[in-house]
Amino acid sequence: SLLAEDRDTSPSELIFIFESLPTKGLLQIKEGQLWVPLTTGRNCSQESVNMNLLRYVHTDLHTSETQDFFVFHLLDGKNWSPPQHFQILVKELEQGNIAIFMQPANVSRGDRVVLTTDVLLATDGTDKPEKLQYLITNPPAHGHVEYVAHPGVVISTFSQMDIVANLVAYVHDNRASKTTETFQFVVSNGKTSRKGSFDVRVEMVDRVLPTLTSYKDLTVPQGSSMILGPDSLSLSDPDTPPGALTFVFHLPPLYGNLLLSGSTLTAGSNFTQRDIKELELIYEHNGGPSQIDRFAFTASDSTNRGFLLDGRLQTEPVIFTIQIKPLDTSPPKVEKLLPLWKAELLADGRYGIFLSSRELKAQDPDSKDEDLLFFIVRGPYFGYLENTMTGSFVSQHFSQMELNKRAIVYIINPDGDSLSDSLQFTVSDSLGNRGAPQLLEFKWCSIEFSKPEFSACEEQGSISLEVIRRGNLAESSYVSIKVKDGTATAGKDFLMKPSSLLQFDPGVTKQRWLVELIQDHVEEADERFEALLVSPQAAVTGSIHKAELLIRDSGREKCGVNHNHQAPLLGGKEVPSDTYPEHGSIQLEKLPLGTDSVTWTRGDSVSKPEGSFPKKKLKVVGNPKSIAPSSVFHNGTDTVYTYHGIMQLQVEDDTSQSRRNGKANIQVVSRGSQRRGQHSLAVTMETRHDPPGRFPRPTKEIPTEQVTADPCEPEQMGLLQVHQLTRQMFYCNGVSWKPWAPTDQMVKSNTCPRGWTFHGGHCYILGTEHRVTWSAANRACRERYKGTLVSVTSSEDMDWLWDFSGRRPFWIGLSDREGRGRWEWAGREPVDFTNWRTTPPQSRRKGGKKCVLVWRRAKWQIRDCKSSRSHHFVCSVKT
Repeated sequence: SLLAEDRDTSPSELIFIFESLPTKGLLQIKEGQLWVPLTTGRNCSQESVNMNLLRYVHTDLHTSETQDFFVFHLLDGKNWSPPQHFQILVKELEQGNIAIFMQPANVSRGDRVVLTTDVLLATDGTDKPEKLQYLITNPPAHGHVEYVAHPGVVISTFSQMDIVANLVAYVHDNRASKTTETFQFVVSNGKTSRKGSFDVRVEMVDRVLPTLTSYKDLTVPQGSSMILGPDSLSLSDPDTPPGALTFVFHLPPLYGNLLLSGSTLTAGSNFTQRDIKELELIYEHNGGPSQIDRFAFTASDSTNRGFLLDGRLQTEPVIFTIQIKPLDTSPPKVEKLLPLWKAELLADGRYGIFLSSRELKAQDPDSKDEDLLFFIVRGPYFGYLENTMTGSFVSQHFSQMELNKRAIVYIINPDGDSLSDSLQFTVSDSLGNRGAPQLLEFKWCSIEFSKPEFSACEEQGSISLEVIRRGNLAESSYVSIKVKDGTATAGKDFLMKPSSLLQFDPGVTKQRWLVELIQDHVEEADERFEALLVSPQAAVTGSIHKAELLIRDSGREKCGVNHNHQAPLLGGKEVPSDTYPEHGSIQLEKLPLGTDSVTWTRGDSVSKPEGSFPKKKLKVVGNPKSIAPSSVFHNGTDTVYTYHGIMQLQVEDDTSQSRRNGKANIQVVSRGSQRRGQHSLAVTMETRHDPPGRFPRPTKEIPTEQVTADPCEPEQMGLLQVHQLTRQMFYCNGVSWKPWAPTDQMVKSNTCPRGWTFHGGHCYILGTEHRVTWSAANRACRERYKGTLVSVTSSEDMDWLWDFSGRRPFWIGLSDREGRGRWEWAGREPVDFTNWRTTPPQSRRKGGKKCVLVWRRAKWQIRDCKSSRSHHFVCSVKT
């Protein structure tokens, strides 16, 4: 009806451009599966017209006009045609009311019936059945309508022409139990429509026997219950719903019960396949020693003709067997239990020993590795266990799977001197069977220099550094030596060995490392450089991990003099410096006054007979006791008594009558944070017969900056030093050296653990190993140090803590973790003192958990407990 031709243009390039559109209908073009109305200015090609993609739809059904038209131009890419008019004649059809003729269709259960004009016929008098369209508004409940040529594809629309051609069928669901099916529809010819309801009569015929498709033995642990699901027992029938497939119970179990929805089944009871699918059937064992149980049943559908088993008809009861698995009462067996020795340097600078299945392994034939748990009966004495995957403390148990993954590590206490530790554990399986306690041992070794300083003259040609190993010597260990230039530089003043690695074979305790000295024959000052122990393998570095090396010039006379200040010179036996423990000993330290005329004395050696000091007496405070000295030494002029023990003492000065009743404050400390290399000295009392006043008291106070070159730090708080020329005592208050008088204070031996500092009835420790959040600090104080984050109750305590922290920020125990504005100390003390930076305190966060950080100038600031930056912290324990 619409055709354009051009000899030199293809149909796809001949374009119809629509100038005006029809007024009584729509001009539509098909795009994909949809018909889209065209608008003025739109176009289409002759190829689209040839493919029937352009149509006219009459929409004005109530008009009396029978004509319509549209105007278009034809374009071949260059040339336009004049306007063309396309006329459309509208034919009036005599469409009347729709009449429907229906008869019920008959179908067997699970079968299909074709819908014909005998059961469903609609007409409107136009003799155009293709115009009569059916729309299913309410589909059947137990079936569906489909095209015969497309089985299984549900349809909701079809035409009367489809019914005339026998193309539409109804398919029944064989699981239905009703005898009548109905679906509702609407039929329309475009002008009028009519509703209808079509009935299908279902003949309930059960022609197929049920089949026992799943029939497997059930394994039940002794004394437990287990569900009988479709995997264990299943009956199928294509023409019977699961609710109509019935199991009849003939013989109940002997050593248990069969429960249906919690009720016990007895002989003659029944259950259905639907109960099995809904997991309502349970076998419950009574816990007896039996190893096998059984029950008998028959199955059928609504016909009660039996069922098929392996393709054969079965009408007699069938036995269902239940295997009873005895409980495993034996505990897991520890297959491997070896001492752990390989100390490793962790990424955060700590030392640890990893626990793995190569040294500790438990096995149980009925348990998986993740179910084998090692319960800690007694934890380590000095270190602790940590999970490297979660970063948390391991205080109760860990699994064999974590050992396989090498996720458990023993953290070595950096403040302790112990080179061994142990813990007790028991192994448990998933049933709670536990074995006897076992002992897991940790034995490692430490490597350090034999002394903190080595010296040699240039003419000696070399310096020999002695490195010693202590602890577990059964394995090989390694350490590297790193040299750090000082006033002496490598290549100019000394030469190093090509290899910096020292190897300790099993049993070896000492190794030497030589540094070659370069003799330049130039008179110069003494030169120094440092040697450090780094990168230990299978070992930790000891307290003397750094040594200073002194090169003396060969041209000076002092190069031939012994400078080691060794004592005693008057005879007797030298007491080793490591004989006495650090805890409970008095710390003494020399004062470097920069003069050669000063004689230094130590409490663990006999003084040189070059001078005598004012006489002192040590007296026990409280109930007088007689204490026998541990050793007595006579040298002709002096008598030296050495006492060992822990008790409160007074120092009395015999040289001054005014001092006879004075009390000296000698602080007995245990300072684990002191600088490495200091020795703990036993208390030594000396009675001299020198005339008093040989060392007169100074009439002028010495400035504190001239007392010593050593800094006064919080770690040295309470340390006493004596000026050897003036005999004046000075003490460190944590910031600077102050003059000390015997009547200043009374000092008692505190009971703080090793590494802690005593102040005001509490023991304090500064956590400086690594910076952490407030939450991690609170957990470390509670779990590792068995205390709490510090509480500050006065300005004096705040000043002392600020000095104790080295005037660096640190966490305290004040928090508002509930976010309600109610501040609480971790130690439950009342909040009577605050030191906020701004009053009232202001937080950067609204809501959330708020905790307190001591910031600059000891002022308090609010930080988030978990997400804020990490800082040091102070823990405290009340004595």
